[in-house]
Amino acid sequence: MTEPIIGWNAPEHYYYEKSSDWYWAVGIIAATATALALIFGQVIFGIFIVVATITLCLHAGMKPRIVRYEINDRGIAINDVLYPFLTLESFWIDTLHPEPKILLKSSKMFMTYISVPIEEVDPEDVRTVLLRYIAETEHVEPFSQKLLEILGF
Repeated sequence: MTEPIIGWNAPEHYYYEKSSDWYWAVGIIAATATALALIFGQVIFGIFIVVATITLCLHAGMKPRIVRYEINDRGIAINDVLYPFLTLESFWIDTLHPEPKILLKSSKMFMTYISVPIEEVDPEDVRTVLLRYIAETEHVEPFSQKLLEILGF
């Protein structure tokens, strides 16, 4: 890896505390879906719903780990994974929310947007560094990510 121009530590995603009501709602929805699957004779799908619900609840209760973010002259590094500037089309720094983040538009088919939380550094400094390498274009956070935040992820 090359020397970082700017670097910071931040959680890999923002954590939202879930109440017991959240877990009850997930359990009721899962129990209903499992019962419907069994009524319609879909035993394997019913088992899948139970396993997926347990996994979802375990993942929802885990606190995010702290990740090292760096911008160097080759790209943006998240821990040991480098996203080269050649695979990034543009960026946008979303400062409208309480937690600012960089939205990177990737040219890869299955990972079109990369969301990078910004902590410990000034978003304007990050913007100045990124403008040297890629274009700035206003992006809106994907609907799927907004939906996950609404659901508490």
